[in-house]
Amino acid sequence: MIVKLIEAKRSGGTLALEEVFVNTEHVTCVRAAAPPTLYEGQLPEGLDKRTEFCKVFLDHGQNGIALLVVGTPALIESKINKANTDEQAQKTWT
Repeated sequence: MIVKLIEAKRSGGTLALEEVFVNTEHVTCVRAAAPPTLYEGQLPEGLDKRTEFCKVFLDHGQNGIALLVVGTPALIESKINKANTDEQAQKTWT
């Protein structure tokens, strides 16, 4: 199943937020991550300095991919579990 997360990327000395769609079947690990080091005025609009981040590790053949996303590991886990539960419910009805 596909789940939408918000990825945090450095862009020109600031932090840019972008939607990223992740196949939950490829998630291998979710870990808490330290927030990126930013100075005042570098946070995107609407993002609080208390915002928590985590890394989502994806299986990608011999090379894995690590995404820095907005949210706690518990929040990301709940999104993944909900997406997988929704997929199971859809399979039941078909």
